[in-house]
Amino acid sequence: MKALYQYIVKYLNEYFDLRLYTSILCFLLIFIMINYKLDFEAKYINTLSNVWIRSSIMSLFHGFPFLATALLLNLFGKTQKWQKEPKFWITFLLGFLIIGLSRGIHWGILMRWSMAPEDWFLLRSSINWAMKLIMVIIFFGAFYQTFDTSLGHFYGFTFQKFNVVPYLLLLGIAIIFIIIGSFFGDLQNYYPRYKVAHGLAFATHHDVPTWVSIFIYEATYASSFITVEFIYRGFLIYAFIKYFGSYAILPMVATYCFLHFGKPATETLSSIIGGYILGIIALKNKNIWGGVMVHVGVAWSMELFGYLQTRF
Repeated sequence: MKALYQYIVKYLNEYFDLRLYTSILCFLLIFIMINYKLDFEAKYINTLSNVWIRSSIMSLFHGFPFLATALLLNLFGKTQKWQKEPKFWITFLLGFLIIGLSRGIHWGILMRWSMAPEDWFLLRSSINWAMKLIMVIIFFGAFYQTFDTSLGHFYGFTFQKFNVVPYLLLLGIAIIFIIIGSFFGDLQNYYPRYKVAHGLAFATHHDVPTWVSIFIYEATYASSFITVEFIYRGFLIYAFIKYFGSYAILPMVATYCFLHFGKPATETLSSIIGGYILGIIALKNKNIWGGVMVHVGVAWSMELFGYLQTRF
C-alpha cells in the first residue's frame, strides 16, 4: 500500500497542473448539472428505437468529453500534434464506435422473444453484460492485432505485476465511504440493483432457491466491470498513451464520468476521483485486474449495504 501511495503522490508531483485540473473539473461539473437537469441519456438516447442510431449517438456522447479534454491538454501545452496524426483519428473513431455499440445494443432486449417473462426480467441484464464483454474483447482484439501489438500487452488484459494486497486495502477504504454513502437517499433509491430483476419470480418459476437467482445476477453484474475496466483503464489509456503520454488518464476520467450519468449524483461525482486513482494504478502496473477487483468489490458492497438499508 505504501508503494501505491508513493506512486500516486509521484504522479501528482509530475503531472498535476492546477489550471488544467480546474478547467477539466469545471467542464465536468457543468455537464453533470446539465445532465441531471435534462436526464439526457435516459430521456433522449435510450428512448431511440433504432439500435444503430442509438449506438451512433452513444459514440458521440462518450467521444465528446474525451476529445474536449484532449483539447484542454493542448491548450495548456501538455500535448501537441496528436490532431495531425491519422492513426489517432482511426483509433478515436473506431474505438468510440465500439464503445457506442457496447452501450447502444441491449442484448437482453434483443433476445426477449426467446424467454419467458419470469426468465427475462432476471436474465435480460445478465445476458446483456455477458454479451457485451464478449463483443468488446472480440472487437478490440481485432483492433489490437491490426494496430497495437507493439504495446506488448492487450490493453492491460494481463496478470503481470498483479499484487492483490494493495487493492484489498484500497477496497477496504472504499467500503468505509460506501457505508457512509448508503445513508444518502439517492444511493438508497438506486441500490441494490438486484431488486429490479424480479429474482424471486425466476426462482419460483424454476423451483430453485432464491440464492441461485442472486448468484446469476451478481456474477454477471461483476462481469460488466471487466468490460468497464478493459475499456476505460485499458483501451482508453494504452491506445492513446502514444499521443498523450501519462496525461492519457485525464481524457479517460472525463469519459468515465459521462458513463455514470443516470446513476446517483453522489456516485457520478465520486467516479471522477475513483477513475483517476484507478487510472494511475493501471498506468503503473500495466494491467486492469486491480481495478476490476476494486470495482467489483465496490459494486457488490453497494448491493449489500443498499439491501441492508432497505431491509432494516
